Amino acid sequence: MDNKTLSIAGAGTLTLGVFVPVISLPIIGNMNFFANGKGDGVFLIVLALVALGLALTGRTRHVLWPGLLSLAFLAYKFVGFQSTMSEMKSKMDSELAGNPFRGLAEAAMSSVQLQWGWVVLLAGAGLLTYAGWMERKNGSD
Repeated sequence: MDNKTLSIAGAGTLTLGVFVPVISLPIIGNMNFFANGKGDGVFLIVLALVALGLALTGRTRHVLWPGLLSLAFLAYKFVGFQSTMSEMKSKMDSELAGNPFRGLAEAAMSSVQLQWGWVVLLAGAGLLTYAGWMERKNGSD
């Protein structure tokens, strides 16, 4: 598979990843990055469209930049999510000490889970980064 095809596949996969579940919350259900056009997924879609445009115009070596930006963005969001969860758990421990409903709150917190959408997003960003890197390595433009 050539790097142009990988770039197009990466842009499509990244776009698809915006619409699949990334977090599962109790009562609310699954959440994705798009959030009806108000979420951070719009930024990822713009990056995917830029990468697609670069690939279709034969500038495949430059898809490295949208790929790296999307990887950095996903890393930032993932670390932010983990930090927020850790903060909420420590806050819950201190504020609900002695509360009879503490067990219910702990059960709700433990049911918050990452979903398979992260894999799709990382695959798309990874494909873009790999295709751009390989195109640069091969010295093509």
